Amino acid sequence: MISDQTHQELLEKFKAHLLDVNRKINLVSRQDSSKVVDDLVADSLAILKLIDYPHSAKVLDVGSGAGFPWIVHKIVRRDLQIISVDSNQRKIEFQRGSARILGLKQCIFYAARVETIAELDADFCIAKALGSVEMICELAARHLQASGKLVLPRSAKEVINAIAVEALGFVVESEMEYEAAGQVAKLLVLRRK
Repeated sequence: MISDQTHQELLEKFKAHLLDVNRKINLVSRQDSSKVVDDLVADSLAILKLIDYPHSAKVLDVGSGAGFPWIVHKIVRRDLQIISVDSNQRKIEFQRGSARILGLKQCIFYAARVETIAELDADFCIAKALGSVEMICELAARHLQASGKLVLPRSAKEVINAIAVEALGFVVESEMEYEAAGQVAKLLVLRRK
């Protein structure tokens, strides 16, 4: 296991790289981008504390954008196998470059819409800002193993339609509130019925 100091050094390296690239490619809001990146890292770390990833879990990040939360999770948990999917080629190229700079291995990248990709057989699927819970259930279902779980960071105020989720073949396993960067949010974990 890498030391916490090394984790912090890699997180700082990632943040610096993101801010540098963000000047040329819009990865995160350019208004107060340093604070935005700090908040995204804090949120990713808070989420990681709530997920019980088994050793070498295969994690699919759908709509991965600038790589949150998967890059932060991979920095802390080097054993994770990552599959990152985003339809924006430039964002995937940024992620690929970040993985190379940070020495992150076992990462696969798709610059495509998740519905166009062959089944991925993931243990976990995480989608931070992709759309409604129901839409994510529909898009991710075929990419999860039978025992796979959807991990969805959501607004603390969002009400989940459990009946619609069940109709799509999932049940709510847990809803946990957490705080990161001064905001209260909710982590929704769904499993197949």
